[in-house]
Amino acid sequence: MLKQMYKKAAIEDSGLVDPRTSLPIRVSTTARLKYRQYFDERYTHRDVLYDLNNKELNEIIAQDFAVSANNALHMFLSKSSNIATKKREWIEIRQVTGRRAFNYFFSIIRSDGIDILTTSTKYVRPKKPRLFVPKF
Repeated sequence: MLKQMYKKAAIEDSGLVDPRTSLPIRVSTTARLKYRQYFDERYTHRDVLYDLNNKELNEIIAQDFAVSANNALHMFLSKSSNIATKKREWIEIRQVTGRRAFNYFFSIIRSDGIDILTTSTKYVRPKKPRLFVPKF
């Protein structure tokens, strides 16, 4: 019988600060997996990122995310809340222009940092976008 391993999404610090919110940037396992899959040498002729350690890859992803500080598109409340405060947290969608691996970042803004949840190549904009810098 084979055992399956289930891993919960881990958030790791990147060592960089977000210019928009002045909060430390952290990167999720999902975002790292997407970057590693995209930059696999079998599918692209770009730099190979799948053999980097997490710390190095976190810095690369955080740099790509920090470039998008002036291109925040929309914010919405998450469905779940912070257990300690019972307040729902804001999810922010940012667009990255230029030659990046992914065009959109989905991040959650918390009082102790901004966490990059995932990346995407497409996003459907709402008719009335909501956007501001949250205060904690």
